[in-house]
Amino acid sequence: MKKRTLLLVVFIFINVLITGCNVDLNSLLGENSGNDYSFLNNDIDDILDTGPVKSGVLNLFSTAPDTLNPILTANAFVKDYSCFIYESLVKLNDKQKPVPVLAERWEPSEGGKVWTFYLRDNVYWHDNIRLSAEDVEFTASTIVNAGSKSPYASSFKNVVSFSAVDSKTFRVEMDGPNSFTPELMTFPIIPKHYYLGEDIMNTPKNDRPIGTGPYKFVEYRENEFIRLEDNESWWKNSDTDESGLTLPYITEINIKIYGKDSSVTNAFQSREVDMIIADTKNWIGYSGRSDITLKKYVSNRFEFIAFNLSNKILKEKEVRKAIAYAVDRSKLVNDVMPGEAVVSDLPVIPDTWLYDTNIVSYERDVEKAKQILNDSGWTERNGVLYKRINGVNTSLTLELLVNTDNERRLEVAKEIQGQLQEVGIALNIKEVTWEDELNKVKSGKFDMAFVGCNVPSIPDISFLYSSAEIGTGINIAGYENEIVDSYLSMILRETDSSMKKAYFINMKEAIYEDMPYLGLYFFYDAAIYNKRIRGEFNPCIWSKYDNFAKWYIPDVE
Repeated sequence: MKKRTLLLVVFIFINVLITGCNVDLNSLLGENSGNDYSFLNNDIDDILDTGPVKSGVLNLFSTAPDTLNPILTANAFVKDYSCFIYESLVKLNDKQKPVPVLAERWEPSEGGKVWTFYLRDNVYWHDNIRLSAEDVEFTASTIVNAGSKSPYASSFKNVVSFSAVDSKTFRVEMDGPNSFTPELMTFPIIPKHYYLGEDIMNTPKNDRPIGTGPYKFVEYRENEFIRLEDNESWWKNSDTDESGLTLPYITEINIKIYGKDSSVTNAFQSREVDMIIADTKNWIGYSGRSDITLKKYVSNRFEFIAFNLSNKILKEKEVRKAIAYAVDRSKLVNDVMPGEAVVSDLPVIPDTWLYDTNIVSYERDVEKAKQILNDSGWTERNGVLYKRINGVNTSLTLELLVNTDNERRLEVAKEIQGQLQEVGIALNIKEVTWEDELNKVKSGKFDMAFVGCNVPSIPDISFLYSSAEIGTGINIAGYENEIVDSYLSMILRETDSSMKKAYFINMKEAIYEDMPYLGLYFFYDAAIYNKRIRGEFNPCIWSKYDNFAKWYIPDVE
């Protein structure tokens, strides 16, 4: 009954909220098409697609790998394309929900500290040895022992112990209740039997990988390529399409190796590679082209303004609220960076299962901002707002730190400066080096700071809003609220997803009331595909090659 009541109360607060391009056929064909076929150039899709076929080579880009072992690599390209060879217990879908891969299901203990994962029984390594929970235990041990040398070290930050209970059962114990434990189990699993007797940090076997995934390693030529071929014994090969074809459709992957000074965009332009992942600076130039398929997705790069809550002006919640009402975040995105970002209040990917909206909490309302300031005692004198604070007449003048090497932030900051001026808030932009900005933030010698962060794969916002993170984490505002701390704790303990979402919505309202940070936006990234590649493209920050087993290359013979 308590849960129903809470849900009813919670969803009263729910508010219900990312671009495209058109091809001008007139300019494409010209006025007199007649028998002139000159428009059939490389920009036009002239391949007749008759549906999936099982054949073809997918060409990809990589810099020189340090190792092909996915749990030891420091190369982002290797980490991304390891999904062709290796699989994890769990993966995150585009809604940031954990979904089964090698683990067919999982369950928490009563207190939520111990999680048990049950493996599928029809999975084999590429050398035909059956997958075992001992492989998972071995992988976990390797990550822990590698420490910071593994890109998955953070997955075990709060793990007390782990073990293979039997051949099909893997158990993890956390140092406290953690309902996001399944989201931590997204690291690739490597085979224990393959590395027996080897120094895994240095063995040459790391460059001859064996996995359970849809593609098998064939050959690696240093500074040239890595070649993979389809795995006919893949455990999902029992899934066939309407024509009886098994997955994956593309039978070979050729990962071409380029120097670090090489341009991935040039390689794509020259059709040497079929797909690239591009950040905001690079994908804009591809928008509107008909010879490619471009799929934008929200990156994990979140930009925000931190308020120093120990500042005598900004410790007043009313001033922070007035700033939130004065800043038109939609205008920032639409005018300063059209199509490049999506507005967001919080460091949680918009339109994901926990945060399934991108409606912002404070729509611009200049009159409301002025009224809030007036009601809280700020009065105008000679065009400047003043208030007596601690016996001293204080003008409503603030300083915003912006790092000089980020032109986009400077541009956005100037727009914010103008918007705040409309409500009587004087904002001085202080351009400093990134190092100086960090030092000022750490010492607490700032009013407002324009910063950003890469949000983790787990939608736990404790890093920014928990009082436990003051002085040690990213909670640079010094924000402390017992109610928010309580909700953060309840979310970690709650294993029922509907209740977890209810707690999150309630917590959101408490955060919005305090406004310790002004969330601005997430940038978009994009996956760009040569038009010869077809299939279901659904990239997201957690799975850039999502559904790649269903990609295909039409038969043009």
